[in-house]
This record gives sequence, structure tokens and C-alpha cells, in this order.
Amino acid sequence: MSGFQALSETGRRAVVKALAPAEPIIFVTSPDAMEAARAAFPTAGAGALLALLGTPIAWISVDATVGAIRYGSSAIAPLLLACLAVPACLMGIFLMLAPYAAHRRARDTVVLVTDRRLVTISLSGRPSTALPASAILGVERKKVERGYGTLEIRHEAMGDTAETTLAGIDDVLEAETAIRRLSHERPVTLITPVN
Repeated sequence: MSGFQALSETGRRAVVKALAPAEPIIFVTSPDAMEAARAAFPTAGAGALLALLGTPIAWISVDATVGAIRYGSSAIAPLLLACLAVPACLMGIFLMLAPYAAHRRARDTVVLVTDRRLVTISLSGRPSTALPASAILGVERKKVERGYGTLEIRHEAMGDTAETTLAGIDDVLEAETAIRRLSHERPVTLITPVN
């Protein structure tokens, strides 16, 4: 639930600490951890597929490499295949942990929109990330399910453009409007998804 009063005591303290003097709160929320984890399920599915398809190839290529070394034949081809398949399996296992990582990050994050900037605050002591209004180039609402959604904010970063994804945002339409309204000197373009 969005709003200052809906935040935990730790979240309220972090928001007050992050605010500059006379800086009003336009929108504040703590992302829903379960919705953020749900948004990461496709990544976990891709990781499971990568691990499932890579494991037999890795097993066969490692076995062929060991057999080639043991019997004195050339082990270059199976060794190259093993060097590709084993990291693919490890990457698949790593990607399967995406929902857990998204859940953990959402529980640790507060999203704050003021009249000057967009701030993502970490409750565990990691540095906050602040995007000034002049750096925001656009905002895109990815999907809205059960009242929660994902926003992608395109912004300038070190002379280039980057994207920040905010998943599990409740009242995503209000958050999108607040971010669009944030940049009044420089109009923010609404990027419509291509179907």
C-alpha cells in the first residue's frame, strides 16, 4: 500500500532522512515483495530451461574429456564443449534464484518521488539512488496485474542512457503520473509498449 503511513517505521525514518529541507513527498511506497518475485518468474523459467538443457551436455562433455585424458586421445573438442556447457548450467542455476533476489530487494526498498527527484532508498544501509528530474527521459508501465505493476524509467547516466526497473509497485498508475509530473521543465515522454 502506498503512502507514508503505510511504510514500516524503518521505512518512514529512511524517507525522512533522505528528504532535503522543504522537499515535499509526491509519492512514496514500498514495493510488494511477492509481486516483485512474481515479475521475476520468467527469468527463473529461462534459467531452469538453460540448466535443464545444459546439464546433459555438460555431463557428457565432462565424461568425454575425462575419458580422453585417461586413454590418451585428443581432449580438445570435449574440453571446449565442457567449457561452454558447465558455465551455462551454472548461469541457469543463478537465474533460477531471480525471484528470491527480487523478493529480497523489494523488502529492502522504498521508492520516493518528490518535486525534485526520484529516490530509491535501501533500508539495509546500501547507498540510495537519486535521479534528478532533469535526468529522467521517459517512463514506461510494463504490466499491471492485481493492482501492482512494473515501471521502467529511462534516464541519463554518465553521458549515456540507462533504465531503472521498479517492480511490485502498488498503485502503479499514480506512481507513473508522479514520475511524469516530476519533470515539469523537461516533459517526460510516455513510451507506449509495442504489441
